[in-house]
Amino acid sequence: MTNLELIAKLAGVSRGTVDRVLHNRGQVRPETEEKVRAVMQELDFQPNALGRAFYLSRKKNKIGILVAFREPDFQKQVMQGVNEGVVYAQQHGVEVLIEYAHPDDTEGYLASLRRLLDGGVRGLAIRGVLSDEIDRCLREISREQMQIVVYNEDIRDKGLRDCFVGQDSCRAGACAACLMEQIAGPGGEMLLVGVDARHVSSEERLNGFAEYFRKRGTDVSHVIYGKGSHELTYRQTRDMIAAREHISGIFVSGAGLSGAAHAVDDAGLTGRIKVVGFDITESNMSFLKKGTVQFLIDQGPYMQGYRSVQLLTEAIFRDTPVETSFVDTGIQIKNPYNC
Repeated sequence: MTNLELIAKLAGVSRGTVDRVLHNRGQVRPETEEKVRAVMQELDFQPNALGRAFYLSRKKNKIGILVAFREPDFQKQVMQGVNEGVVYAQQHGVEVLIEYAHPDDTEGYLASLRRLLDGGVRGLAIRGVLSDEIDRCLREISREQMQIVVYNEDIRDKGLRDCFVGQDSCRAGACAACLMEQIAGPGGEMLLVGVDARHVSSEERLNGFAEYFRKRGTDVSHVIYGKGSHELTYRQTRDMIAAREHISGIFVSGAGLSGAAHAVDDAGLTGRIKVVGFDITESNMSFLKKGTVQFLIDQGPYMQGYRSVQLLTEAIFRDTPVETSFVDTGIQIKNPYNC
């Protein structure tokens, strides 16, 4: 329900009557006008903003959201923010179209992106994916007519987007390394578990983590990629633990942490091998509470979803560029006692 419709409903009049009161157009009985303005005052709605919302709703302005994650639990958290953002957009006369794709399915991602473009959107919020084909598609979009916000994972060519909403991944990786240094003790080896070499945020976290330890002379040369899969990460971690007896810490830079923690558990090394990773998902939380994982870092998935929609809505509503080029969703450290 838009702002105009809400006022009309509460005042017991038509939407057209509300518009006539706002813009002083046509004949409205004094008692009716008084009732409409009383509702506006009660709800603290600003006539100029309402008029703008009505104007936008008549133009049928739209924004598109492309959701693409490996872990359903994490995607659910992002969608909570997106859904709140949709309500905000509707209150400002902006329609929201949503499409879904898997981040490893380039063709599916492109098909979803094209459906949003064919839907006539003026703004896009997309979860970044490292792909030449997707970059080409974004380059073909008229930037004079389209504003683009990237969330969660950035894209390679920063010139193709107006804003990134997400974590400073390099700093987050260094933060994880600092935590690991406090708990793993000296002399051991670090095992680094990435998502994929083409996953931008994962690679930045790995680099931040590795650089921190390299400066302190600790071996961080052992890197495996689990593709965000619990099963694959479990097998690879299990094999590395069996082959290298001096591993004292495992850092997981994204999806797949539960697989690494499961391997540590099955090897009977809970507490001896320290595990630090990302995201407050149900499976990760179970290992945190059990003591297999020592720290989780939350990257603000709700805020990633909500702020992306909010920024685009406000840009279209005000007919201005997106207000900032970076929204940092923060580095929030979770342990078994504050989750």
